[in-house]
Amino acid sequence: MKRKTSDRIFYLQKITRNRIFLLLVLVILLVSLCAYYYENYEQHQEYPSLGTILVNYDEGQLVSVSGTVTGTFDGGFYLEDSYQDRFIKFKIISPTSVSVGDKASVLGVLGPDYQVTSTKLLVTPRWSYQFLLLRSFLAFFFLVFIFSRYWKFDRKNWLFIRRK
Repeated sequence: MKRKTSDRIFYLQKITRNRIFLLLVLVILLVSLCAYYYENYEQHQEYPSLGTILVNYDEGQLVSVSGTVTGTFDGGFYLEDSYQDRFIKFKIISPTSVSVGDKASVLGVLGPDYQVTSTKLLVTPRWSYQFLLLRSFLAFFFLVFIFSRYWKFDRKNWLFIRRK
């Protein structure tokens, strides 16, 4: 027994309404989770963030800071980071040798005048960071090449069509 055309249309409208309702519920859930994370993530961090350091500067507190090395001196280096268009320069006391332009993450004790005595240090050399960007750039072109080899764009219908 075949269905009537009106039954099919009603069935499709019902499916469409259900999908729209489900989509709205999922979008509302996603937005509420994003808002919750935005409001509460700093409270759940193991170490205070840069924003917390700027608002509540507690000397002797264990902090985690990261940024770019801007200069070196005997026994340490200067690390620059930004928070809401405000640049902060930390003086890091550490025996580890670094170069200007390296990316560093430091866990240490906060001292006076943005001085941090490091207990743990992670350094990414400048060349390594630039090589990572170059690799990503080359991978993007490789994926575009593979995609264009198997697919073509029909400008008349604005569709991607598989090549034969």
